[in-house]
Amino acid sequence: MSEDEGMIDDIHNGHDSDDIIMPSEDKLLFAERIFSRLNPSSIGEIPSLIHKKAKTVGGIFAGYAVFWWLTVLQVEDEPAFESIFFGPEFLTITILAPCLIFLGSLLSDFSRELGQLFPGLASGIMFVLAVLYTFEPAIMGLMGDVETGDAIWKTFRLAVLCTTVLMAAKLLIDAWLLVWVKEFMEKNPGIDYSNSGEEFPPVEQAELETEA
Repeated sequence: MSEDEGMIDDIHNGHDSDDIIMPSEDKLLFAERIFSRLNPSSIGEIPSLIHKKAKTVGGIFAGYAVFWWLTVLQVEDEPAFESIFFGPEFLTITILAPCLIFLGSLLSDFSRELGQLFPGLASGIMFVLAVLYTFEPAIMGLMGDVETGDAIWKTFRLAVLCTTVLMAAKLLIDAWLLVWVKEFMEKNPGIDYSNSGEEFPPVEQAELETEA
């Protein structure tokens, strides 16, 4: 290779390195916040965490569906109940309250991670409505408007359904955030990631240590 050709290669290499597009600062900060909150022990652990959380969410939703089918749809002679908040019946409330919890959880995390105001306000309204729907039967039972045993049974079922959906929503959001970080790292392999002030090893080094 001549000296002129070597100089041309160096010029091309210099241009290639200058053309590397770095991610925005917002994306870097977002990735750091996810690492700090979810606290993975290493970069190589992220796919395993995604799998575990996704599998757990699937199991929770399956249990939720079975519980709802057995304790709501299969119950005969269910005493009528109509909420004073916009008038939905009990069957509708068993669907509406968990949906409010699920959407509220999504909007709450969206507001927290991205610093958005409106999603946080909407999530607060949804959580309050879900709590009102859940404990309304018990309150009505204490006031004597509904039979006490039936009121407690209704509130118990709603509390279980809403709590189950809340757990599933939190895990699903965490899994989605980990998927985003995984894709972000694959697109930007040269960036050093840190967790609680401790730097993770580069991807190549982590793979070699795993193989060893």
